[in-house]
Amino acid sequence: MKKQWSTIKEGIIQRKKMIMTVSAATVLLFGGAAGTAVYAVNKGALSEDEAVKMISDKLGGEVTQFEKDWDQPTTYEMTVKTKDGYQDVDVDAEKGEILSQETEDDDDEEMSTQQAVDKAKVSMEEAEKIALKKVDGQVTDAELDSEDGGLVYELEIKQDKKEYDVAVDAMTGKVLKTELDD
Repeated sequence: MKKQWSTIKEGIIQRKKMIMTVSAATVLLFGGAAGTAVYAVNKGALSEDEAVKMISDKLGGEVTQFEKDWDQPTTYEMTVKTKDGYQDVDVDAEKGEILSQETEDDDDEEMSTQQAVDKAKVSMEEAEKIALKKVDGQVTDAELDSEDGGLVYELEIKQDKKEYDVAVDAMTGKVLKTELDD
């Protein structure tokens, strides 16, 4: 009887060892895969602050608008106030290379981006804070736009797997619209 009990006990111990080995291997495998994915997403990426500083230094101006575009390749779209006027600049978010640069034309009938920024009483940062009080999440896109004769910040906010469009009046800070984007 003792011999049978010993054999059963050894079998249980062997199964426990096998389960522990498989569990440890699974944890290591998935942990390594997750770490590799995070590294691949972030490797060589230029942070938003680094991009703003680099473009400000390179163009000798101040970044007045900033937006991250998640298309491939991921880019930073900026408006920069320089001594010569306003520049719209697209920067590769990974390499830090300027992909395009265009001087805003002040002769347009519509208000230039900087004229709109100067006229707005609510800053982009304030509009983002106001919008995030309405919809908790992460701002993925923000633009100042002229709409029906008024200035409006149009923001996209990602919340889990949902995306919301929020409009904030640039003069009063009032939320004009909150809509779930389809």
